[in-house]
Formats: sequence, structure tokens, C-alpha cells
Amino acid sequence: MEIGASPLFRGISEESQQAMRTCFDMREVSFRADEVVYDFGAGRNMVGVLAEGAAVIERIDQQGNRTILEFENVTGDSITVVAETACRVWFMAADQVTKRCEKACAHHTQVVENMFQLVAEKATSLYERVEVLSRRSIRDKLMCYFSLMAAKNRSGE
Repeated sequence: MEIGASPLFRGISEESQQAMRTCFDMREVSFRADEVVYDFGAGRNMVGVLAEGAAVIERIDQQGNRTILEFENVTGDSITVVAETACRVWFMAADQVTKRCEKACAHHTQVVENMFQLVAEKATSLYERVEVLSRRSIRDKLMCYFSLMAAKNRSGE
């Protein structure tokens, strides 16, 4: 995926994308399957955007048990992002993305707005998942799922 195709950079002109790469100190790194992409325990303050491929967030507890998760942080557990397939990741300094630069670039504001939109979409998706999975029977789960899908179709999503 090219940077302009990412929903994180929606509404940002090609010219601003070029300036943003410098401003955010963006660099692209390629990973092979099963390589660690990011270790939350390493203390790096980076934001990563998966440009191509697939990766999972995994937690390995103190007993060595591995759990694939959406996001969670448990003290003492190792939490890493691991490439499931070969992938490319754009890394940016987190403080460069979240704080306004001295130039007050418009793309900073647009990226933050896009981040909030993506987080809101993810929260809605997780809510729907919990709503379905909290039902007791398979029938109730299916009815809840179909109801959610019908509501989405009515609203035009």
C-alpha cells in the first residue's frame, strides 16, 4: 500500500505527505514472517502503520503462555507485535505525530483527526463483537449479529 492509500493519511495531499515524511521522521522497515515488529517493553516511543502484510499483537505471560490479542497490557507480561506474514511498516516518532510542530502544518491536524476516526471505528467494532459474544446461545448470537448488520444496512454504512 502506498502512504496515500492508508486511511490514516486520508485527506492529505501528495505534497503534504512528502513534507510529513520528513516532519514525522518516517521510515519504512520490512519484516519477514515471525519477526518481532515492535516490543512494547523496549520503551521505544514510536507509532507504526502496517503498510503491507499481516501482524498480530501477542502477549506471553510469565508462564510462557502465548495469547493473540487486540490490545491489552498486563504488568510483567511481554507484549510484542509479530509479523504473521512478510510485511512493511512505516515507523514515526510518536511525539512528532501527536504534537503540533512549530510550522503548524495542516497535515498534523488531519492525521490526528484520522487517528481519532480510526479509534472510534475500532471501538464500535469491538463493542459489536462483545455485544454478539455476550449472548448465551448460538441462536441469540446469530440474531444479535443479524440485527447489527440490518441496522448498518439501514444507516448506509
